[in-house]
Amino acid sequence: MRIGELSKHTGFAAHTIRFYESKGLLPKPKRGMNGYRTYSQKSIQVLSYIQTAQRLGFTLEEIHSLLGEKANGEGVDNDQLQRYLDVRLAEVNLQLDKLALQKAKIIEFKGCIEVHGQQGNCTHAS
Repeated sequence: MRIGELSKHTGFAAHTIRFYESKGLLPKPKRGMNGYRTYSQKSIQVLSYIQTAQRLGFTLEEIHSLLGEKANGEGVDNDQLQRYLDVRLAEVNLQLDKLALQKAKIIEFKGCIEVHGQQGNCTHAS
């Protein structure tokens, strides 16, 4: 399939697909006699994997590391994937803890303003 078809199947813009190729996330496609890129079904799978990893918050560098040889047709190392997921889950939990603390401080500050009516009397909410 050509890049336009791959784009329709995956939802990725053609320039994004070419970008992933240039970064080694997606293998360089074969070229037809006319010079057009020809993609395989495997390209759809790799782009789906990239999309899922991005939704989970992984960076392109992490995705590249996770893909390893998958871009060239091999499978993902499940042990490595589990380690990456554990680290990402810890990062998300840390962010949630920080947000919960920030939420509590906002509620505290808001309550102080309601009671005192002035922002200047509520500087202790930090």
